[in-house]
Amino acid sequence: MDSKFELNHALTRRLELKRNAGVLLLKNMKCLFSFFLLSLISTITSANSEKCLPLDPKKLEAPVTKAMCFTTTFHSGSLGKKVEFDVIVPPGFTNKNSTLYPYAIFLHGRGGDKDSLAYTDGVEILNDVVAKGAQPFLIFAPSGGNNYWMNGAISKVRTADMVTKDFVAHIEKAWPVYRNNPDMRALFGISMGGNGALQLGLSNPKEFSTVMSFSPVFRTPKEIWTPGSNSNEPKEDYYSYGVGKDFEARSARHICQRLKKPGSDRCLPFKNYRLEMGSTDAFLKTTPDTKLFIEELAKAHPEFEIGIKDCDQKAVCDTHKDCNSHAGSYWVCRMPYAMTWISEQFKKDLPRSN
Repeated sequence: MDSKFELNHALTRRLELKRNAGVLLLKNMKCLFSFFLLSLISTITSANSEKCLPLDPKKLEAPVTKAMCFTTTFHSGSLGKKVEFDVIVPPGFTNKNSTLYPYAIFLHGRGGDKDSLAYTDGVEILNDVVAKGAQPFLIFAPSGGNNYWMNGAISKVRTADMVTKDFVAHIEKAWPVYRNNPDMRALFGISMGGNGALQLGLSNPKEFSTVMSFSPVFRTPKEIWTPGSNSNEPKEDYYSYGVGKDFEARSARHICQRLKKPGSDRCLPFKNYRLEMGSTDAFLKTTPDTKLFIEELAKAHPEFEIGIKDCDQKAVCDTHKDCNSHAGSYWVCRMPYAMTWISEQFKKDLPRSN
């Protein structure tokens, strides 16, 4: 069993733990899991300690020979603090010429942070995709906490504004990317981030032309924990979504409903959209509106790839029997297709002057 892949799987699986029967079992095995994880980390510390390097602009004066990940911060006025983020640059990138790049913002899942994409082989995958001839692009991955990538109804934490206003402005000021061009921006994410990509895209239809959701989870008001309830769902959802009209203002389903024109079921305003979910993802059953909403979107928008898309790498599924579930193995398996697809959307809309 490949130790690096197993660590990626273990970490991303840990990030997406939910409060269900499986989680109760995992809680009972907490000590064993921690020992197992630390053992894995200790065997490959040297490899992963350099996954994302502290940003040093001098390192980028000469073209990089392979994709690299750097970590740094920017100040978010919406949050009133510094936010950490990773940037993955493609092979050939340098900050010493006039080349402009399209870019994608990656949104992590619950419990994750800026490093989530790097630990699901994002650096290696971008390198391979570009090396095979895809349009190079940059990927920016901020740490967004567990706020569902929205402006919190109860918490008042303005995570959505951090991404769509502060982060976009910082990227387009500090990095050699196309500015004020929605065709050269993309949003994508996994789980909570997959929901966030759709919700932010729907709420800012003129800002992002390309959006992709991996394994998004769509909840109904009944599935949100509220004070005094016996719900085992995460309390953060209540502080983010709120209830009643607050929930409806932040729910991707309700935003879609408001965007529909009379007599039409179509609501997606994007030039390019894609949604993938593994066939054994537990949330297709435990949060029934996830499956229903995905089916409705697919029916209303046949021009987009929306629905079940299983891992087609035999080596992955032979090693990980849950290769089509809500887990790192699925996202690592499907990420090359996602990055290739994002690159293709950029390429067809690339300004002629480039």
